[in-house]
Amino acid sequence: MKLFNTTKRKTGINLTALVDVLFLLIIFFSVSTRFTNQQAIQVDLPQTENSNTISTTEKLIIIMRDENEVFINGALFNWKVVNSEIEKSKYDRTQRVILNIDKKITHGKVVGLLDLLKTHQYKTVVFGTYGDS
Repeated sequence: MKLFNTTKRKTGINLTALVDVLFLLIIFFSVSTRFTNQQAIQVDLPQTENSNTISTTEKLIIIMRDENEVFINGALFNWKVVNSEIEKSKYDRTQRVILNIDKKITHGKVVGLLDLLKTHQYKTVVFGTYGDS
């Protein structure tokens, strides 16, 4: 004679509602997120037929877009303080120096910059151009 029903209840967590809430949170955060535009330095580089792409991580990148403004790794410097900035030891002299120089910059400024780099023992200089690759 059976006095009690001995069937056990199944216990568990229904994950359907949890997944729905997570999707709603993802949608909410993706819609309400602000995207900021990165400010880029506009430089008109010369065109070449044969060019190679190189990685720009941990390299000294110098951008000249006019005669007096020089960007060194994104920071703006006046031409008068470029020598002291290049002289600093925080830049690795064994790495490539990438020069992105606007077409309208005079030959004298480019030679002056190359002379500064040579004076401070920078060995490898690469000119940035627009190419096919």
